[in-house]
Amino acid sequence: MTRLLGENVRVVPSAAADVVVRDADASDEAFSDVLARTPTIVLVRDPTRDGVLSALAGGASAVLARDAGAEELSAAVDAVAAGLVVLDAAVRDDPAGAARALAAHALAEPLTERERQVLAMLAGGRSNRGIAELLAISENTVKAHVGAILAKLGAVSRTEAVALGVRLGLVML
Repeated sequence: MTRLLGENVRVVPSAAADVVVRDADASDEAFSDVLARTPTIVLVRDPTRDGVLSALAGGASAVLARDAGAEELSAAVDAVAAGLVVLDAAVRDDPAGAARALAAHALAEPLTERERQVLAMLAGGRSNRGIAELLAISENTVKAHVGAILAKLGAVSRTEAVALGVRLGLVML
């Protein structure tokens, strides 16, 4: 069964939806149960950092400009279905700003700049010794940063921390 909301919005049964695409200005009341369980791509008028944060606060898994092309939307659907976070190019062009915005939204305690550096190096496959040498800090300090990263992300391993970092947009691959 398909219901029409407004002129161009269709809601499919929640059991059949893998990803929901909706306009930021659309009323959520009619399908809030679907949105709560389904990864959602929100189309916004203003894909700036504030617009993205607002959409993320509303539960979006991806935020794109309303004028996003078919290829970009299709890629976003695939990425969101795989558990990734997708941001409009206007925000992606500032990876550090995007990472800070996502971290501030997703984490109770955001990663520090140094922790983000260490996480990026973990994603690059570096050892504690390699990270220590590159950052000119001790291995014990690296271990402390890795411990803080694991705690803040709720991860139990370095691999899980990197995977969560990618999903949250903290690590750009």
